[in-house]
Amino acid sequence: MKKLSFIYLPILFFIYIAIDTFLKLNHSSLCESTGCALADNLIWIDGIYLNYMGMFTASVLAVLGWLSYKEKVSKKLFYLVLFSALSFETILLGYQYFVSPEMCKFCMGIYGFLWTITILSTGRYLLMVIPVIVSILIALSFLNLPKSEAFVVKNGNYLIQSPTCPHCKKVKEYMHKENISFKKIDIEGAEAQNFARFMNFNTIPILLIKNGKKVQIINGDKDIIKFFENKFGEDDSQVVIEDSVSISATSESTDLFKAAKEEEGCGFASIEKVESDCSKKE
Repeated sequence: MKKLSFIYLPILFFIYIAIDTFLKLNHSSLCESTGCALADNLIWIDGIYLNYMGMFTASVLAVLGWLSYKEKVSKKLFYLVLFSALSFETILLGYQYFVSPEMCKFCMGIYGFLWTITILSTGRYLLMVIPVIVSILIALSFLNLPKSEAFVVKNGNYLIQSPTCPHCKKVKEYMHKENISFKKIDIEGAEAQNFARFMNFNTIPILLIKNGKKVQIINGDKDIIKFFENKFGEDDSQVVIEDSVSISATSESTDLFKAAKEEEGCGFASIEKVESDCSKKE
């Protein structure tokens, strides 16, 4: 059992990663699912470099495992590399779990190898590893991570807003009064804030009108209401009625969108900023 966990499994681990690396260099992979493609898009470096890092880690584990088995070096060095690799992969795989609709099967294979080596080799150290891994996963679950999923899918009106923003309330009251259906997307979500940042919008509400491949974007309560007033009387039956979307958690960044245009909407550095800024202006 000791020889298996310290020598044979690290060698098999290295071979597993080496095979995938060879396939990737030849435009293929052990895993060609959507989850693997999404996993590559979640990192800012080419995924092949993670393979190189994995091969290096596996080779170090194999060498240290052999030396530990021969009692030429302390087992603690082997455990240090093993636990570091397990924590690293926990972060990568945990991030995938919370932001991606599908997991990378190759990454799950790596995680399986690391856990198998850990369980078979550590013994009493296992009770020290589990709380660390659980803590990492809990920390990731608390983060407001942007998810790899689409919110503007069907034709209709999508309003990026906050329940505490009076400018948003003004638009929602108008749209309800005029029987204009819309889907709410809360600005607290990382996806909505990233979109607003990308479009260089400093305030909410933001209205998106999807009609096939065409999307109109309008920022500010006055412009949104003016748009519908100009369109008043047109057939609104094509608008899709959907349940509202509530994206949990808030961003605490104090350097995002501090400025607010009083005549258009509320600034949103954070949900607290929305409340304090808007309540004074109305």
